[in-house]
Amino acid sequence: MEGKPQTPPTKRDIPWTWIAFAALAVYAVLLVILNDDKVEISFVLFSAKISKLVLIVLCLGIGFAAGYLFDRMRERRKRRASAS
Repeated sequence: MEGKPQTPPTKRDIPWTWIAFAALAVYAVLLVILNDDKVEISFVLFSAKISKLVLIVLCLGIGFAAGYLFDRMRERRKRRASAS
């Protein structure tokens, strides 16, 4: 042990990604717990009673799909304009 000095063991730090993941997990659990009551939603041809969480996820899905489709349309228009 004379050749190398002993280094004290380092304290293990918790990575920030684990903290962010834990915060998101707690947020997701709270979102489910706090939005479990039923609401009535009227679709064009029928109405249904669904939980608020399902309604939120449905609206997010429709929003993502609309954004994706509008982006594709915009790219297609740009390609047509540059080809002319």
